[in-house]
Parts: sequence; C-alpha cells; structure tokens
Amino acid sequence: MLSGVIFLLLYVYFTHGATGAYDKLDVFSPTRTFVVAILGAPLVSIAMPCMFLYRLYRVVKYKDSLNIFWDSVLLIALAYFCAFLMLGMGSFHYFMPANVLVCLYGLFFLNLYGRALMKSIILWGIVVVSGLILALNTIPQGLHYFTLNKTQMRNMQDSMEFLAKYIKENPGTTLYFDGFCRGRDRCYYYWQYGAVFDILPRIYGVEDFDIKSNEPNGKNFTPKPDAKFSFYANDEVSEPKSGDLLFVSFMSDKAISQEYIKNLKEKEELLFETDNFGYIPSYNLMSFGALALQKLGIKHSLNNMGNPLRLPSQMYVFRIR
Repeated sequence: MLSGVIFLLLYVYFTHGATGAYDKLDVFSPTRTFVVAILGAPLVSIAMPCMFLYRLYRVVKYKDSLNIFWDSVLLIALAYFCAFLMLGMGSFHYFMPANVLVCLYGLFFLNLYGRALMKSIILWGIVVVSGLILALNTIPQGLHYFTLNKTQMRNMQDSMEFLAKYIKENPGTTLYFDGFCRGRDRCYYYWQYGAVFDILPRIYGVEDFDIKSNEPNGKNFTPKPDAKFSFYANDEVSEPKSGDLLFVSFMSDKAISQEYIKNLKEKEELLFETDNFGYIPSYNLMSFGALALQKLGIKHSLNNMGNPLRLPSQMYVFRIR
C-alpha cells in the first residue's frame, strides 16, 4: 500500500500540467483502445466487469460477506484496467497485470458461485464469447508477438550483418527501407526507425552510407537539417536509382505479399534473403478485420497500419538494376 501511494504521488508530480495523449500522436484513439481491450484482453474487458457486477449484486441484495483479500484483488484489477483506458494506452501487453489478477479472482468467483450459475445462460454466453475471442484473437496475437521477438529479431541481425559487410565494400551506398515513411500519422513503426537506422553505425561501425525515402510524407513530419541521414534531414521523396539498395521487412507499412516479393525478384537483383523460420504473422480477428476494411477502401480510426498481417516472414535486400 505504501509503495502504491508513493508511486501515485510521484506520478502526479511528474505529469502535472501535461496535456494530450501520452504518446502525443493520438495513435491510441478512444475507439481503438476500447476495441483492443475487448479483442485483446477479454478477461479484463468482458469477464471482470461481469464478475464485479454480479458480486456487487450478491453483496447488496443477499448480504454476502466481503472477502477482504479476494475482493481487493478484483478492485485492484478493475482500477488498473480503468486507468489504462482513461490514459488511452491500448497495446495488449499493458493489460497483463490485470489479466493475472482476474484469472486468480476467477478461481475464487467460480468456487463461490460456480454451482449456482451452472444453468445461467448469461454465464455460458460470457464464457463462449470470451473463449472465442481468446482462441481467435488474443492467443494468436500473443504467438505473433512471441515469434516476432524470437525470429524477426534474428532476421534483423542477419540482415544488418550483411548490410554492414556490403557497405564497407561499397562506400557511399544509398539505402531505402521499403514501406518506411516519415510521420506516425502515416506509418505505425515510424517512432522505431531511429533505433533500426542506428544499428549499422553504432553496432557495426559503418558510417559511409545514406538512407532516403520514396514514400509520401506524413503531416506531422518536420525535417531536421542536422540529421545524419536524408530520411530525417529533408522532406525529399526520391525513387531508388540503379545501384541503390532496397530493404524489405515486416516493418513495412504497405502490404507485402508473396506476389510482391516475386515481382521484386524478377525486376531487381536479390542480394540477400534470411532463412530463419518459426515466425507466425499477425493472423487474428483485428488484423483480418483491418485488412478487410483496407480492401474495401474504408477509412476508420483504427487505420494506422498499412500492413496489418505483418508480412513478409523473411527479410530481403535488393539492388536496383
């Protein structure tokens, strides 16, 4: 309790006077946060409120005794969940602590009311809906993130090792990252580009190369003339020329299909391709829904990903002919 109070006081102190969304770019709109909570964490967004309301109903109407420990666990999870909704923080991993607490409280709840609710249509409806969401969205998304961290990061390392060797042998190389655009209003991964671009100079000591953009700029992009790479230094949009390199990865914010890769292989010179396997693309309800809306040309508040399935599974380096 003391730790919680200290944290709250520090939070109030450091965020006093802050305005706007925590990421300052409004990617996590209220609509998106709500949808992510329903599809990404059904235990806390569906099951927990239902258990809370039923428990409150029993305590008020039937004078059920309070359990200081378990009911506190429920209230903690509920407060945690509501806080993140208010903050507009909607990524799946944010709800993990609440998920753990709800699972524990669920055991207490079923032990207390399980037999009485066995014939309840509402209970079975909640179980079925939550189970389907877990099976069709939450668990597949969790597997996607797990394999992304295990496989795609290995792909990135292998690709960067190749690029470092190539650039050392071919100084002055110009590099394009396929589907990377400037401004988070257009590209979801924009905020991560700096870390990716910094791998070659920081880890491999490669300096004599440039990175340019061939994608339209976003509204919130502001050039920084003193930046090392043209990608940040100016707002010029240019097409890759003969001899330039094109890097293709799952971080692209345009749909990358097998046909797209096949066309690149026929048109350009393939210099490098990773061969690490075990990656599971983002095959889940949210991604397929976003893909369907994208195909229909429907603009919506969740439309901040141009590559909802997070493909391709491998990474490629092409040299423009």
